[in-house]
Amino acid sequence: MPLFALKSQIPGCSLDNPEQDYRSARRAGQYRISAQAVYFPAFPGTRYLPFRAVTRALTRNTSLPLTGCCGKALPMVRLRLYYDGESYQDFLFEKAPEANRVLDDLHALCPDTPIERETRPLSAV
Repeated sequence: MPLFALKSQIPGCSLDNPEQDYRSARRAGQYRISAQAVYFPAFPGTRYLPFRAVTRALTRNTSLPLTGCCGKALPMVRLRLYYDGESYQDFLFEKAPEANRVLDDLHALCPDTPIERETRPLSAV
């Protein structure tokens, strides 16, 4: 039994049984992805963003600095899911296939949602 109940990122849009959906979710980086939502760590507990609430999705190559402003950087893929107008939630992945798997699940549930995939190769720019 989790210490905190799973909460939706959007107060007016929640799943019928998020605990059961969470148990069926699979790992993608530090997140869990199910057929209906993406679950992410938050304070306190875990939050989820239902795919039905997503209005637009896109991926972009980015980098995470390791030593400050100048120096080494870790190449990452940023997945941005828009909801409620212009509100959005960012998810960072080390590998592009993990982010694309989330977009594939989103497209399977909501085929009309606009999706933009990054086509450039991953690099630490």
